[in-house]
Formats: sequence, structure tokens, C-alpha cells
Amino acid sequence: MPIRAVILDVGGVLVRQENNDKRHEWEARLGLSLGQLTQTVFKAADRAATGEVSEQDVWKKVGSQLGLRDGQLPELQRDFWDGEQLDTELVHFISSLRPHCKIGIISNAWSDARSIHAAKFKFDTWVETAIYSAEVKLIKPDPRIYQLALEQLDVRAGEAVFVDDVLENVQAARSLGMEGVQFKNTPQTIDDIKNILENRHDG
Repeated sequence: MPIRAVILDVGGVLVRQENNDKRHEWEARLGLSLGQLTQTVFKAADRAATGEVSEQDVWKKVGSQLGLRDGQLPELQRDFWDGEQLDTELVHFISSLRPHCKIGIISNAWSDARSIHAAKFKFDTWVETAIYSAEVKLIKPDPRIYQLALEQLDVRAGEAVFVDDVLENVQAARSLGMEGVQFKNTPQTIDDIKNILENRHDG
């Protein structure tokens, strides 16, 4: 059975935080210790990926905890994600698989992720379907979020490859019958996907 779809995680795979300079600048500005800003934001976002808390509420809570003045919060929001970079090598490879393979995304992400990713990384131009956990109230490794992606792509589990940097999420996909690749670095991930496509095509 040939592979007809490749489904990928976003954070840690397609997009990675490569530079924390802006976060460190804010920590110095607010008198925080190194790494404290990141801890504060993600603690405030504890229930954001499940859709129980909106992204706007996360940042309101952060602003309150840090005692930010009016006008500082939008600046912090922008700077906090400034170091995110798209893995252009991986995206180029994935895009080259179309139209023979459909491309999907499953992301444990906050409520505004879809619009932000579309604006910043143009996901909407090269991805057939994108499942964001906050929108569907499901979070990896819940099998239902993988099944939703398969339904939207109109493929069976055995016709799909799933890529994630978290092993537990990869194992959940495999338990449904999907091929699974754990992202460790870009060349390894591309090679693993190529091997699966070649072996399944030959089969």
C-alpha cells in the first residue's frame, strides 16, 4: 500500500525556536532570571492547547503577573516568538512530495495558531489540512486527533506517515497503523521519510 499523505507536527519540527535573544532582553528589562519569562508564559498557557483558555487570556495573565504597562503586552507577544524559524529545508522536501502525497499538520497549539502560522509561514499555501488542538479540543497523543486528520485528508492510517519530535506522539500514530518518524534533525527526518516512501512504493 503506497503512502498517500505525510502529516507533521509544527513546534519542534516544521518550526523551531532558534534564537532567544528577545526573550532574554525582556528578562533583563523586567528583572527576571534567565528562562523565567518562558516558564511564566507556558505556565499561564497550561490549558491553552486544549482550548480551555484563549490565547488572549494567556497573555492577559502574563501581563498581569509581570506588571506590564499599557502598550507593553503587544510588544512582548511579538518579541516572544521572534526567534521562531521555519525549517525551509524540510518544507522544501515536503512540498516536493505534492501532488502525489497530501500534506497535513497536527499541532498541539493555542487558539490563534492557525492565523499566526498562515501569516508568518504561509502554511495555508502548501498544506491540505491543519488540525490545531485548541480548535478541536483534542490534544496529541489522543488517537482521535490523528483520526480527524486522516478523515480530512481522505486516507487510511496505513497510507500515512506521521512526524513528531515527541516519541509518545509518534507511538500513538503507529498504534493506529500509521508509519511514524521521530524528528531528531532535518537530514535524518528527510531520509526516514524517503525510506518509507521507497519501501512502500516497492511493496
